[in-house]
Amino acid sequence: ELSNHFYLSGDKEKTIEYSMIAANRAKDAYANQDAIRFYTWAIECLKDSSIKGRELKEIECLKNRAGVFNLIGENEKVIEDLEEAIKKAKKIGNKKEEANCLVAFCEVYRNKAQYNKAVQKAEKALEIYRELNDRKGQALSFNHIGSSYWCRSKYPKALEFFQKSLKIREKIGDRTGEAANFNSIGIVYGETGEYSKALDFFQKSLEIKKEIGDRRGTAASLNNIGIVHDHRGDYSEALDFFQGSLKIIKKIGDRRGETLTLNNIGISTRCLGKSSKALEFHKQSLKIGEEIGDRRVEAACLINIGIINDNLGKFSKALESYQWSLKIQKEIGDREGETASLLSIGKIFTEKNDFSSAEKYYNKALLIAREIKSKLLLADVCLDIASLYLAKGNLTDAKKSLKQALSIADELGSKVIKASVLCLTGRLYTKEKKWDKAKSFFKKSMAIFKQIKTKFYLAEIYYYQGLMFKESGDKAEAKKYFTKAMKIFKKLDAKAWIEKVIKGLGDKEKETR
Repeated sequence: ELSNHFYLSGDKEKTIEYSMIAANRAKDAYANQDAIRFYTWAIECLKDSSIKGRELKEIECLKNRAGVFNLIGENEKVIEDLEEAIKKAKKIGNKKEEANCLVAFCEVYRNKAQYNKAVQKAEKALEIYRELNDRKGQALSFNHIGSSYWCRSKYPKALEFFQKSLKIREKIGDRTGEAANFNSIGIVYGETGEYSKALDFFQKSLEIKKEIGDRRGTAASLNNIGIVHDHRGDYSEALDFFQGSLKIIKKIGDRRGETLTLNNIGISTRCLGKSSKALEFHKQSLKIGEEIGDRRVEAACLINIGIINDNLGKFSKALESYQWSLKIQKEIGDREGETASLLSIGKIFTEKNDFSSAEKYYNKALLIAREIKSKLLLADVCLDIASLYLAKGNLTDAKKSLKQALSIADELGSKVIKASVLCLTGRLYTKEKKWDKAKSFFKKSMAIFKQIKTKFYLAEIYYYQGLMFKESGDKAEAKKYFTKAMKIFKKLDAKAWIEKVIKGLGDKEKETR
């Protein structure tokens, strides 16, 4: 009220004083539009003011307003404010403020997928902080460099810089910084499939963030813990963490956090067999991602939308989404995302029996997975290649791929990968007409998928068991398992799989349906 009163009355000095107080309070309370308005009033009045320390106050307001713009996804406005702040810092010869503004650029450039620019800004800031013997600033610069390497899937390099940053922060007692580094290191371990380590670091980060009252950071840690549970196949538990994260994110108006979390909720929801609901979450996420210019999230949403359309039998739509996603990922250098898109496209061609095209995409995915040393992605590639070999009748190479995938599953402790290997092994023994072995592996796979409540994968096993019994000549058991599969696929509206089951049942059964 005081800020408003003095602004309207034309008292510039009082407007500056009270607007800066009001803006900082609004920023801390995540009242983003109010914070922008008050910082704008203060900046306006500071331009024509002769008060002591005018330039430093301008720099402070520009930096803080840029921070709010970044939170709500206004990237171009962030850049404008930071460039103006650097210009003023150079004018008054304030090296520390110049470095602070340079590192503030890093996040916005990462969000725009301009990773080289982000590293350049961080390295420039690092030089200044070293010159000033500012250890906190050096740790911050290392963290930003590590984040840019992580975004390009260069995990060993990312880990190297995160650990450099953590070492400094622990020595100087920077608790906020420690929490950020624990979180970053947890992300790297999660990406490489070392889930126990990832959870340990995320939990450490969460404890500090709660202790210091960092709401945005708390939401991020909850989200990251949810991702680990999702990768392990604990989808219901993952959703609990995602919903907890989303609740905080909506309160503070963090649009970037909202789009990421909605996408993650969509993934776990789909894995629990609720495709239509999952599609809604992904579309919400995609809309926000497009509005704020977060291309990495756009690409991720497109893959997930493609997966759902694939399951619904809408192959042309699915392929379109996958190819659009692949185009974005190549442009921004997202190697992990690129691998996921290549695998998804390969599956469409496998489904169409275009094995030559499928193999081409799988081999590209394999090269990237090996290059970036992602165990989780390598396991996914091995599973898809094994499935291709089974479709081609190349059982020897299928066995080799399954053996490699099982080894990774045991190493990572991943239930989903292990159950998928067991199911594919059951299919392999079906091809070899080793019925007892096939039954045994299907049973083991089914037990895991029942435990983690993944209806879609469970329906797949019922379908493949139906095929196995049909091949072995046990028509009654075949019909029993096809019927079980049909019941789930109908609930999930998985039209493509419904058609497969109808075909498996045969013409006579098809007519009676």
